[in-house]
Amino acid sequence: MIRLFTLDDLTSVVKLWNENTVCYKPFTSETFKTHVLEHPDFKSDGAFVLEVDNKIIGFAIGLIREYEKLDDTKPGYLPLLLVDKNYRRNGYGKMLLNHVEEYIKLKGKNKLKVSYRSTLNFPWYIPNTNKHDHAGAPGAFVNSDLYLFLINNEYLVVDHQDAFHLDLEKYEMPKKVKEKLEKNKADGYVIETYDENRHFGLDEFYEDINDEAFIRVIKQNLAKTKPNPFLVVSKDNKVYGWTGAMYTEESGRAHFDGIAISPKIRGLGLGQGLWCSLGLYSKEHGSKFMTFFTGRTNHARYIYLKSGFKIIQSFAIMEKEI
Repeated sequence: MIRLFTLDDLTSVVKLWNENTVCYKPFTSETFKTHVLEHPDFKSDGAFVLEVDNKIIGFAIGLIREYEKLDDTKPGYLPLLLVDKNYRRNGYGKMLLNHVEEYIKLKGKNKLKVSYRSTLNFPWYIPNTNKHDHAGAPGAFVNSDLYLFLINNEYLVVDHQDAFHLDLEKYEMPKKVKEKLEKNKADGYVIETYDENRHFGLDEFYEDINDEAFIRVIKQNLAKTKPNPFLVVSKDNKVYGWTGAMYTEESGRAHFDGIAISPKIRGLGLGQGLWCSLGLYSKEHGSKFMTFFTGRTNHARYIYLKSGFKIIQSFAIMEKEI
């Protein structure tokens, strides 16, 4: 029987998660409430449990982002579909999936997608590390049970995201990057911590990079009573590059927003220099590792790889017309 999730099911659903997921971080009832049930896009009418013999053996969520609910060009999302491993390959997963698809169609959507854009993503551990983590999986783990299940239910892979990892405890800035930074310094370009009393040119920098997401994150940080520090590329105190807020998360992860370089200075090696400087700053200020993900068509990935990052997991963005 498939029915709506209720708070009475919380303990059983958390147990189902903790016993039947691989790589994902475990939950307690309280952390599940905070991460899932209190998420701004979570709706109770889109959460379903599957019971067999009065035991919850499956759980799924269908989700529509609040600001996209009236836009019929935007998809619905499948942030979670989980079946007890002892009951798999008996049609239960398909029953749950069909239920979510019907829910999304009733909400006026004609496409269901597995993607980080759902905003309800789940934290996971980096394989072969001492619990180095990342805040959210950006899709289905490639070749996982979920990935193969969705392939077999007519979901198409429309994109890939690769997760990158850097162990900061062993990190040293590459010699070639140091040499390039010295050359840039001789030409007047330096990488340093932003100082609102000295640096200028942010409005022009915003126009140059033309990236709403980056601009929003910069402004949110600067609007704080005590902004987190961040590095900039500057020449004569004018800003040409930015790293995002820098601090260490509870797990030891160096917080990462991204980097942006003005097209006016691209090709000088300052993007890689900014990356490596961010890694070194994070190490020196107590961070143990860095993680992030990016698409395979992002050419900046080669900067990341040359800076010491390794690709440690691939994820599939998947969708289906419903």
